[in-house]
Amino acid sequence: MAVFYPMKFKPYYRAKVWGGRCLTRFFNRPTPNVSPVGESIEIVDNPNYSSTVAEGALAGTSLTNLCKDYPQEVYGRQAAQYQHTGFPLIFKYINAEEALSIQVHPDDRYAMKYENANGKFEAWYIVDAKPDAVVSRSFKPGVTAEKAKLAIRKGEAMDVMHTYAVEKGQSIIIPPGTIHGLGRGIIAAEVSQNSDLTYRAYDYNRVGAKGEVRPLQIEKVLDVLKFQDQNDFVKEVKLNSLCSKICLNDCFSLYKYSFREPIHDYTYNQFRLLCNVEGHGTIISPDSLFEDIEFHPGDTILIPACLYDFSLVPATHCVMLEIFAGKFDKNEDRKATIAARPQPQF
Repeated sequence: MAVFYPMKFKPYYRAKVWGGRCLTRFFNRPTPNVSPVGESIEIVDNPNYSSTVAEGALAGTSLTNLCKDYPQEVYGRQAAQYQHTGFPLIFKYINAEEALSIQVHPDDRYAMKYENANGKFEAWYIVDAKPDAVVSRSFKPGVTAEKAKLAIRKGEAMDVMHTYAVEKGQSIIIPPGTIHGLGRGIIAAEVSQNSDLTYRAYDYNRVGAKGEVRPLQIEKVLDVLKFQDQNDFVKEVKLNSLCSKICLNDCFSLYKYSFREPIHDYTYNQFRLLCNVEGHGTIISPDSLFEDIEFHPGDTILIPACLYDFSLVPATHCVMLEIFAGKFDKNEDRKATIAARPQPQF
C-alpha cells in the first residue's frame, strides 16, 4: 500500500504565440526549453499528457496511474464518479504577454455530441497584472444577438464586447458559451473542467510558429454562443476572516485563503487542490502521518481524500486558491462529510 501525502506535480510548459518569460521569472522557476511560454499546466490527466508527482515516495508516478491504482485513496467518496473518467480538473497558469484570442468554450452536451469530449467551464484568478491590463467578457449592454453574430462574422468581435480593467486579486467566472478574452500583461491562474476545447472568434490576424494564419472556428462559435449571460462581476463571499468563496458550480468549487495564521482543515473524504500564489509556509499532519511539506509561490498541491486532516502553517502572509471537484459548500456540506478518523491497523 502506497503511503500518501500532499503531492506536488511537475509543471508542463506550452509555447503560445502570446506568451513570453514573465511567468517563470514571477515564480522564480528555472527557464524551460519551451519558448515563448504561454501556459504552465500544473495538473492535468488526458491522453496527450499526464502530470507526474515531483517529490516524495510517489515521485515519477503519473496522475493517470495514481488515480487508476488508488481511486479510493485519491478520490474518497467521489471514487465511483471519477475513477473511470479520469481526473476531472485542469489547473494552469496563463502567461499573457500579448492578448489571447477572443474565444468561446462549448458545454458538455455540445462537446460530447460533436467532439466526443468534455465541455469547458472555467474561472480565472488574476495573479498579477500591469496597470493597463484588461479582460473582455460577454457583450456591451444593448448588443443584440443579431448584431453580435454579424460583428463576429466580420472580424469585429472586439467592437461589441464588454472590456474592463482588471487588477491583481480579481476573479472572472466563464461559463460555457461566454465569449471572452484575456488581455496583455496578465498572469492568470485558470481552473477548469478537464477539457481543452476552444473555438476562436477573433485572433488579431496572428500567425503561428510556422507562419500559417491561426484558424478561427466561426460557425462553432456561433453554435455555442450564449447571450443571456450578463456581465456579472464576481463578488467574493467572506466565510470567515481567512477564507472567501469565489465560485460554486457542478464542475468545481473555488475558494481563496488569505492568511497569516495557521489553518487546520479536513479533507471531507474528497480530494482538493491547493494552489499557492503568494507567500510560503508548511503543510503539516497533526498526527505525523506524513512529513512536513513546504509550499512556495506557484506550487500546486494535491491533497488526497485519505489524509483526513492537515494544517497550513504560514511563514509569511499567504494567498492560496482551494479547488474542489463538483459543487462543495464549505458552510453546509462539510458537516456531513467529515468521516470518522481512520484507526491504526495492527
